[in-house]
Amino acid sequence: MTPVLKTLYGHRLELPQAVRALLFARETPPAVLLAPEERLRRYRDLSAFGAPVYVNPGLEALEEKALFVFSYEEALSPFPEDPASWRLVLEVGRSYPRGALLDRLLRMSYARDEDYRVLGEVLELLEGEVRLLFFGDELERIVVRGEEVRRHVLLPKPGKAEGFTSKKILHFPGAVYLDTPALAPKEIFPLLQGRPLVAFGGGVDLPPLDLGVRPLPPYRGSLKALEKDLARWLAEGRRVHLFAGHGRTLEYLKRRLAPFQPLLLDRYPAPPGRLALLPGAFEGGAEWGEEVFLTEALVFATGAVRGRMRRGEGLSDPSALSPGDYLIHPEHGIGQYLGLETREVLGARRDYLVLRYQGEGRLYLPVEQLPLLKRHPGTTDDPPELSSLGKNEWKRAKERAKKDVEELAQRLLVLQAKRRATPGRAFPPLPEWEAQVAQGFPYALTPDQARALEEVLRDLEAPYPMDRLVSGDVGFGKTEVALRAAARVMGHGAQVAFLVPTTLLAEQHGKTFRERFRALPVRIGVLSRFTPPREEEAILKGLKEGTVDLVIGTHRLLQPDVAFKDLGLLIVDEEHRFGVAQKERLRELKANVDTLYLSATPIPRTLYSALVGLKDLSSIQTPPPGRKPIQTFLAPFDPLLVREAILLELERGGKAFYIHDRVATIEARRRYLENLVPEARIGVVHGQMPEALVEETMLLFAEGAYDVLLATTIVESGLDVGEANTILIERADRLGLATLYQLRGRVGRRQEEAYAYLFHPPRLTEAAEKRLLAIADLSDLGSGHLLAEKDMEIRGVGNLLGPEQHGHIKALSLEVYTELLEEAIRRLKGEAPLEARPPLTLDLALSARLPEDYIPSLEARSLYYGRFAQVRGLAELSRLVRELKGRYGPLPEEAEAFVELARLRLVAEKKGVRSITESLTHLEVVFGHWPLDYDARGLRHLPQRAEITQYPPGFRLEKRGLKPKDYPEALLQALYLFADR
Repeated sequence: MTPVLKTLYGHRLELPQAVRALLFARETPPAVLLAPEERLRRYRDLSAFGAPVYVNPGLEALEEKALFVFSYEEALSPFPEDPASWRLVLEVGRSYPRGALLDRLLRMSYARDEDYRVLGEVLELLEGEVRLLFFGDELERIVVRGEEVRRHVLLPKPGKAEGFTSKKILHFPGAVYLDTPALAPKEIFPLLQGRPLVAFGGGVDLPPLDLGVRPLPPYRGSLKALEKDLARWLAEGRRVHLFAGHGRTLEYLKRRLAPFQPLLLDRYPAPPGRLALLPGAFEGGAEWGEEVFLTEALVFATGAVRGRMRRGEGLSDPSALSPGDYLIHPEHGIGQYLGLETREVLGARRDYLVLRYQGEGRLYLPVEQLPLLKRHPGTTDDPPELSSLGKNEWKRAKERAKKDVEELAQRLLVLQAKRRATPGRAFPPLPEWEAQVAQGFPYALTPDQARALEEVLRDLEAPYPMDRLVSGDVGFGKTEVALRAAARVMGHGAQVAFLVPTTLLAEQHGKTFRERFRALPVRIGVLSRFTPPREEEAILKGLKEGTVDLVIGTHRLLQPDVAFKDLGLLIVDEEHRFGVAQKERLRELKANVDTLYLSATPIPRTLYSALVGLKDLSSIQTPPPGRKPIQTFLAPFDPLLVREAILLELERGGKAFYIHDRVATIEARRRYLENLVPEARIGVVHGQMPEALVEETMLLFAEGAYDVLLATTIVESGLDVGEANTILIERADRLGLATLYQLRGRVGRRQEEAYAYLFHPPRLTEAAEKRLLAIADLSDLGSGHLLAEKDMEIRGVGNLLGPEQHGHIKALSLEVYTELLEEAIRRLKGEAPLEARPPLTLDLALSARLPEDYIPSLEARSLYYGRFAQVRGLAELSRLVRELKGRYGPLPEEAEAFVELARLRLVAEKKGVRSITESLTHLEVVFGHWPLDYDARGLRHLPQRAEITQYPPGFRLEKRGLKPKDYPEALLQALYLFADR
């Protein structure tokens, strides 16, 4: 099809790059192609067209008759006027008189003993890189970098080019082809005068020439459209060539396009009526007569010093207290923690928490009262409204919520009673059938999975409809529970519908279910956008007639034309991702049908415990065995680190996600990544693409067409790609905690170690830094529950409790709200309310604190105060003290006293003590009960005189002879004689 090339000279041609490469490869050498630097890689390898090329060559290639490719900058680089005198061609067998050879080396800027050495008959250049062995003047052997060669071209010493006055393009003869001449520097055109010229593209004053090449529009990852076109071209007997720049793409296309029986060729052309897959990093595509040219880019394209890394560690508790946090006091409501202040009262120095309230009100709270406070998960980005001191606002907000909470509890109880009264269908156990299904599961169920499965199967056995929610972190095995429930129902001859939010999930679940039920007489259908019309028709017919046992589908399942003969179980994945109208249709479907909901947003433990026994909930909180925590790194953006992370993943056969949350610049980012990591194939998805294309691109990524998926946060949920074990998140400081956690959950879903890189600017706001540190510290599996509370406050609890409750949760915090809900439920059920033990009052004139000269950082002191407040046992306290000493050294006196008071508090709480105070002469301990159970004899033998009191119930200990620092020890000796409560 190639025309006589001379007819192209002096013309401008508008052609796709693949055809430009073919025409240049057909040129008689020597010939030159000039292109912008970034397009050189498209011409670097023309072996598919049978033409070797030199890219940006220098003096070494001067006498070669070959095809030369230069960037415009390189073509204008300095070059010697007389190139022959600046290159020394060394060939075995030729004679090189010693004196003339050494003079030549000197002219080429090589200094004796510095750049080369003469050792008898041997001449060593460039520290032994080149060794020349002579016999007299005759060159006998040439050794370059340890390998013997017959010929070698020696070039001037590097740096010599500065003195050259000519330009490189003038010394490489032949016709000149210009790629994208509009980007060529003006200085180049005078240097091309009198030479045959062909321009690929506008920007030069040459007449156009039409070769009858018809460019093809990009497929943008739609392989369905490509397959349609391939079928047509091959039916017409055309030669179809598909060039791929990556070996992995060739392998993938060979599998994917297997129905077309593609040939894997090294050289163009393909036989007529056949599809050939060839290597080549070309772009564009065209129909040209009987030939078709396609490229990987056409099919798939969508339009220094290493930075210091910080691994998330050090904060063992993400809920550790730090200034700026919002705290809830049971009496005064929401205040903002500003820091610590040391105050001296009656000679004793203590640290106080400073809480700011509305109108600049301040509350000073002894650190010992920290256990009274609850955290509000608000951040400085999303602050809650502060309460006012002394206005009873907090009390009124709680009263309002209490009223609504009671109504909600009543409604839930009525719903539960109604459901129990609705006749349903019981599905008793099928031991043999279920054993076969269980055998197909290659792992052991985790304890939580086993419990959830037991609860689901128990519901299926009950004679009323099931309505259960199974919640659990990403990849914790909810699907296995659903699969076994489906097996039970199908074993009884009923049908199962599995509703999922995305086409990709439908395909993935379809694959899983078909694999697991392969050996059983079960027919499974998948209804989605990817289902061919004929197959869809057969599935719909099968559902009506009862020949299809299980259907997995997207919103398509909710269409009016979908009817079931005998629907027994409806499984809904991620219910909150369906709209109002779809939920209405769901209610119609599930009137008397067992329904199982799956949710990857974990439910906070507090809410879970409040709703158990009211709403049927199962929670999977333990990871599968063998799963490793995701290694999370925080670092300022560093291109070298990006390249290293992606290549590391590709080398172990995996894939990577790259999150860039700006649609406007995502295409520019793709080009940047293609230049940074040319080894990777990059797919792009974002929310402004058509939904069908988003899903097809994600499917191609899962199948192996791309190595890196460049995406916005659209991939936050519903994508399970087992081989994807690295995620890189740009500007992680802009993303919320829940989003970061969900994004990180895209990787590490198998037993491979997974990596998450969170990139941020060199300077961060305080809130952003806190958020990033929290996510880095939450590398533990199942830590989604620690974030779920904030997540629920952000997203609301509409799908769990109803949207009207969200306002109360925002005002009170989820923790306070769930306490009210639990209380209301217990009251309506006629159960006794849970008795909360009143906090212990500990008021001794003893200087006890963590001084700033021991722990200088306010954040660190706040953190340790928080951890001391959460300690629940003496062993835990000892570990914390050991950690403190290991990090900051021996405890000073005030810190020692603080630890002793913490020990006293723990023991006193265990004994049922309400308060420990002091009078002028005694230490006074008051219990919350009477009579007291104690060792009377031991009490009499204490060093200090002790006296039991009935009003109030407790004892008094004489202070005589005791220093304040001895108070805790004396009290402990006495308390150990009392029985635990």
